[in-house]
Amino acid sequence: MASNIIVIESDLYVSLLFDERSAALRVTWRGGVSIEHDDVRVIIDPQNNRLDASAVFVTHAHFDHSEAFRRNYDSKYSSQETMELVSAYGLQVENWQLITIDRKVNMDDVKIIPHNSGHVLGSYEFEVDTPEGNILFSGDFNNETTKTMKPAEPVACDVLVLETTFGAPNFIFPSEALIAKEMIDWAEKILERGKIPVFQTDPLGNAQEVISIFNEFTSLPVVTHWRVSKANQIYKAHGYKLEYIDAKTEEADDLISSGNLVLITPKQLSLPDSPDFVPALVSGWALWSRHKAFPLSDHADFPHIMRFVEDCNPKIVLTCHGGRFNETMANFIEKKLGLRAYPIQLIPTSIYSKQ
Repeated sequence: MASNIIVIESDLYVSLLFDERSAALRVTWRGGVSIEHDDVRVIIDPQNNRLDASAVFVTHAHFDHSEAFRRNYDSKYSSQETMELVSAYGLQVENWQLITIDRKVNMDDVKIIPHNSGHVLGSYEFEVDTPEGNILFSGDFNNETTKTMKPAEPVACDVLVLETTFGAPNFIFPSEALIAKEMIDWAEKILERGKIPVFQTDPLGNAQEVISIFNEFTSLPVVTHWRVSKANQIYKAHGYKLEYIDAKTEEADDLISSGNLVLITPKQLSLPDSPDFVPALVSGWALWSRHKAFPLSDHADFPHIMRFVEDCNPKIVLTCHGGRFNETMANFIEKKLGLRAYPIQLIPTSIYSKQ
């Protein structure tokens, strides 16, 4: 089958391949993002260890992205913070190597360059720079300033591999300032009723945002489930000011007995069968919730994803990590920005040097 060839620069071609011709640079989805250049194969956030790789790179410590730490790869790279967060939950980390914002990893003529992704503590985007062009894997990202994170860095690139968790136009989040006010107002009303407000969210990322909000704007004690507390400890070790009380302490028991506190737990946790606890979800998925929920997210919403694509100014966009939104986002990028875009798992993508 003939290839659909698109000229993206005077010395580069992007070819959407259906055959197995060799390519100077090849980007595919194989349970993770695989980027191959000559004899170098880099895999980012792999979900299995069935593929040989020169090295694997982990964007951040959320379980659905840090599976490589549970696998037997020869070399796995991440930030110091990511390694510490993964280790805090009991994983025995082996074959780990540090990569930092100011330190590239060189493999033959391929360079892997980390950039801040603005998602959670220690989270990276990865730029893979080759003689044929450069690929940016955004990882999970947020390009808004938050209480705990600086915004993701846009990087000029030939190919942008883009996460699209909230890649549909109905995902538009209110400002964090507005959400923070609504969370505090709700918590105070629950306390006035003699109940305990419980914010259920991701132990890593959103939980620390909620703590920061209540620390800054209220004098309410914040009690956190042990899984949240473990992440808090790593944040504090890296200079973040978080005031909280671990739920396993006597001080927390006294506060719960008094009813004067805010409680933060993992969103999957079942609360004790007691009318004293009133839960609310904290997540971007709150926009779809039928129960009390606040749409605070450590991901970019749809307009911010579109802005990030514009800022990176790629020649082609490959969407991923969005399920059915991969295609939705790709269609909007093509229609609104005039860029070639499609889900990464749909067609292998290769770049050839012009002969």
